[in-house]
Amino acid sequence: MGLAENLSDIALTFGCPDCSHPTVRKGSALRTIAHIRCDGCNAKVRITYPHKLAIFEKHKQLAARAAF
Repeated sequence: MGLAENLSDIALTFGCPDCSHPTVRKGSALRTIAHIRCDGCNAKVRITYPHKLAIFEKHKQLAARAAF
């Protein structure tokens, strides 16, 4: 399983693990970054490949539901 190419231009949302503040990044940006700075608590959050897989999978499932 990889990071879905069809989500590259889609805004993906994920929550800060410290404060749950939502962060939005395009799939293409999320694919390349290793850290984000949370706008809610200013924490530097590491985004690992398993985290990225979970984010992409969540949005892939949301897109599939919207197609029905």
